Amino acid sequence: MLVLASKFDPDNEDLRRVIAGVNGVSVHSFRFPGAVSLDPALMASISQQYQQAGWQHLVSQHKKDAGGLVTDLWIHMDHAAISDIAVLLVGMKQMNFVSVSGSITPLDLLRLSGHFGIPKMDGGVAVQVPVPDPVR
Repeated sequence: MLVLASKFDPDNEDLRRVIAGVNGVSVHSFRFPGAVSLDPALMASISQQYQQAGWQHLVSQHKKDAGGLVTDLWIHMDHAAISDIAVLLVGMKQMNFVSVSGSITPLDLLRLSGHFGIPKMDGGVAVQVPVPDPVR
């Protein structure tokens, strides 16, 4: 299905390369009539569950001056490769959770933004991905 969808943008080589390594994309979007309020204890619990499952929390950006914008990025490594990425984007009245599995990078996720229901991410975040120690 992803390969078929990439045919709609045949001139985008980056998109086609990224899709070749992706096994699946899941996007959950929620819209609310009022302002979104996140429970800090619930967010800490979610983060703890990800960490216990072997995920690494790379980005936690909370901008109160930007209307309560929250961005969280988790990755799951399989040896030296990223096997899964999870992103939580929270705005004033909306929340989006994006999960991508396959051989991908945070830059690849940025290239997928605006496609397959993944919200368009303007700008970018410099992310330093930890490299595991080589097996001896």
